[in-house]
Amino acid sequence: MPILGELKTQLKHTWPVVFARHGNFTAVQQQAIPPILAGDNTLVIAATASGKTEAVVAPLLERLLPQKPPAGELRLLYICPTRALVRDLYERLLPITTSLKLSLAMKTGDTGPLTTPPTLLITTPESTDSLLTRNPRLFVPLDAIVLDEIHLFDGEPRGDHLRCLLERIEWIRQFANPNGRSLHRIALSATVPDPAGVAGRYLPHATIIEVAGGRHIQADMIAMMGLADLVIALAQRPSPKMLIFCNTRNEVEQTAAFLRQHLPYETAVFSHYANLDKKLRQEVEADFAAASVAVCVATSTLELGIDIGSIDEVALIGPPPTLTSFLQRIGRGSRRSDQIQVLCLARSPLEEIRFTALLQMAEAGLVETSGSYSFLPSVLVQQSFSLLKQSPAGSIRLADLRRIAPAEVPDTTLEQILAQLVKDGFLQNGRLGEWLPGRELQPLFDNHDLYSNIGSERMWATVVDAYSGKPLAQMERPRRKGETLLMSGRPMRVKWHDRYKFAVEQGNRDDVEETLRFVTAPFAVPLAEAQGIAAWLGIPSGQLPMMLDDGGMWLFHFWGGVYGALLTAVLQAHHPASLNAPHIRPQNDLCLRVPFALAALPPWDEQLVEREARHLSKRLTPLLELGRFHSYLPQELAQATLVQKMDLGRFGELYRNGRLFPVNPQHSDLRSLL
Repeated sequence: MPILGELKTQLKHTWPVVFARHGNFTAVQQQAIPPILAGDNTLVIAATASGKTEAVVAPLLERLLPQKPPAGELRLLYICPTRALVRDLYERLLPITTSLKLSLAMKTGDTGPLTTPPTLLITTPESTDSLLTRNPRLFVPLDAIVLDEIHLFDGEPRGDHLRCLLERIEWIRQFANPNGRSLHRIALSATVPDPAGVAGRYLPHATIIEVAGGRHIQADMIAMMGLADLVIALAQRPSPKMLIFCNTRNEVEQTAAFLRQHLPYETAVFSHYANLDKKLRQEVEADFAAASVAVCVATSTLELGIDIGSIDEVALIGPPPTLTSFLQRIGRGSRRSDQIQVLCLARSPLEEIRFTALLQMAEAGLVETSGSYSFLPSVLVQQSFSLLKQSPAGSIRLADLRRIAPAEVPDTTLEQILAQLVKDGFLQNGRLGEWLPGRELQPLFDNHDLYSNIGSERMWATVVDAYSGKPLAQMERPRRKGETLLMSGRPMRVKWHDRYKFAVEQGNRDDVEETLRFVTAPFAVPLAEAQGIAAWLGIPSGQLPMMLDDGGMWLFHFWGGVYGALLTAVLQAHHPASLNAPHIRPQNDLCLRVPFALAALPPWDEQLVEREARHLSKRLTPLLELGRFHSYLPQELAQATLVQKMDLGRFGELYRNGRLFPVNPQHSDLRSLL
């Protein structure tokens, strides 16, 4: 490892403006800077707030400065998962690039068009895709690309989208300069369960830098039967600046509104979620960052490293959907301390046990595993449309799709996708071997739905202020005159509505009701967390407790929501319901109710399991993140993709190793899961 003097010498341009005020390098900077300076593809894994961004940006700028890059050439591309993080990084890096006399810009759905190419551009995958369709030559001089928070992309539709974008950029650069160097690629993350796999997908022949680190977690668990319990907890805690995470937008609104009315001390209460208007989101972030005493209630939008000032404590209303999300949320607090302070608000005994398991997994340094990886073909539907938009000829060929699809995707899959898009009217046959836009494609262009693989629902209605006309948010549906809804934690009454727009004015505070505890977040408990709960309860791996009760039994599998649903279907297939034998049903993501005594799991039947997995396809699709264009695939390919995403090999391993054993019907820990 280079000593301080050696690194300072190698960073003669960037040491003064990036590191000098700190007087030294952090551990991750000492390890990551040399391979990046050498031009190696690099995966950097280190704890939040460890200096990863500087460890990457400084050597990339150092490599670039001797070349004296001319104005109007894009040389570095920095891709972030959220618009808020793009803006935050822009504000952090602007003093550095200004000192070095390099141009910097950001591009998201919140910004205007990119008029002049900067030296360094910070953006999102969706905006990168949009730029590729509008100005592919922009990427010809590109030297390097940074993928921030790579763990939030990998294994999801946006990760596969990124893989395709990287290949499109490489092809553009190589077409313009066949003898040019391949793109220099770097990825950053706090947690990566499969570093070699991630590197192989995004960073060929990469150097992997892993720096251990972390802070002790001091967690307080409080039973929360209603929002009044939250008010009491906040009133008793000496935390002037609190960040409260919820799992849904409705929870955010209810919580913020209740706190504004009932907190016994004077403080600003903010709310933050994705579909607030961009100006409102930015105002919330700026005002909360500047406040010394304040509360902000947010969804996952504030999980990442957006600058919102120093947070004294984080509170979680209900456990988040994944261990990764849990680590991101609690990591936002107490950054100047070697101890994380977190308040866990459990609304049921099950939530308390889930919190306990997450805390145990976090303290043990575990990371979330997502099972086997497989590329999602729905991304190629979206990429077909994007390539068509990019094409000067207004057409695409099979070779265009083959060029950007991973090698593991066979030509037959590409042909099936194109044939289905023709059948559904999104494409039409042109000259031999070419496809042209079809009649159904124009609405996707008009609604700006072309570049995104996020989610599956469109936001159809725009909310505006009734008097100024100022946009406030996007909603999933229009509302009618006289309806009251919560926005930013405040009651707003609909004054008028049009087809896709409605206007709101200040409503009556008496309209605010506490409905938080009745809201259920739309996610399934992952296998890793479910297994963590079993470990915390002291249940050996492979053991499935069964509790006899009233002629039937409770079967505790601890396999999570997806595998729990499949286990229910498999058992039901072996024991069909009748008048004398009602349906087997899931009690929750950890337990089944079986209406009869079962001594053992039925024999493993691979064909039956795959058949039941296919039958569950419509129900499980929203839980498996298959991409917003999954429904555009041929039915057979769509079902095969779902089965592959479910990882039936892992399910089979759990099933074949599963052994039922009876437990006392009064077992208090297991009873609390019901």
